[in-house]
Amino acid sequence: MRNSFISLLILFGLVMPIQDLSAKRQPAGMLIEVEGKIEYSKKGKKWRKVRRNKFIYDKYFVRVGDGGSVKFLNQETNETTALTPGSEIQVTKKGLKVIKGALGETDSAGGLLTGLGKQFKKTQKYTTVRRSVKKEGIHLKLATNTVTDEFSEVAWQNVGKDYHYKLHIGVKDRKTRKFKPEISYDVPGTELPLVRVKIDPIKKNKKYMVEVFEGQKSVFETKDGNLKTLPTKKLKAFEKQRDKVRSFDESGFLYAGLLKDNGLLVPALDEYNRFFEEFSDDEDINELRPFLIEVYTRLRLEEMKMAELKKYEASL
Repeated sequence: MRNSFISLLILFGLVMPIQDLSAKRQPAGMLIEVEGKIEYSKKGKKWRKVRRNKFIYDKYFVRVGDGGSVKFLNQETNETTALTPGSEIQVTKKGLKVIKGALGETDSAGGLLTGLGKQFKKTQKYTTVRRSVKKEGIHLKLATNTVTDEFSEVAWQNVGKDYHYKLHIGVKDRKTRKFKPEISYDVPGTELPLVRVKIDPIKKNKKYMVEVFEGQKSVFETKDGNLKTLPTKKLKAFEKQRDKVRSFDESGFLYAGLLKDNGLLVPALDEYNRFFEEFSDDEDINELRPFLIEVYTRLRLEEMKMAELKKYEASL
């Protein structure tokens, strides 16, 4: 009965069928500390230069030119192995297979890629699309935003260039259970798809809501959303891990993931966007796009998410 009802909704265009766009590959590891002539190949025939940190997948080949140096960071073992000048290896699920030359020293990477495989699997759920007919009017929903003194921007989806906003930050009244504003920010309209507001530091978790204006008239109010802070212990752990990640990975991808995993979604979005712009020439870049799609989803940026899903789908 339920399946028949859903079929009728699809038939009349009220709901589009769910589409699974999941990619299946996960990286075996990452090439880091790239110096000199380093190349990789999918099948050992056509070779491409490696100019910076790069994720490498199962069965890929890597070769190091004379005078070159690079390390392979294994996501399964969380160890780095130096590849020596003049060597050629193949990456396998069991480890590195030497084709030519020899491997260098292997050291611990300090857990930098711990859980990366699980994260890849987790992000795939954000590429499953339930397309629905766009409704008329304003339908703005707020995400759970986490802020710190350093990362103090709150963001939401722009509903149109003709609107401006008022951001209210406050608490939920214990007796009435209604939102009670404590401070408000006037937010001008923008043609950009994302509205961003830098707020003053907050010391504890708050609620926030957004009021939409057309001219002088308030035309829409959101439901209140959660505005969180990082506890002191968690903030210190984040800062310590950030220094370690940045020392290994100058690409910014792992740092974006660290921000995301700590709920710092606005700076994570910035880092991922910078990464995808800078590494747009990487033929494997689409395998990483679900991480960006996850951030769009969690920030409830539906239009930006759908645009990114189209890029992802087109490259599968």
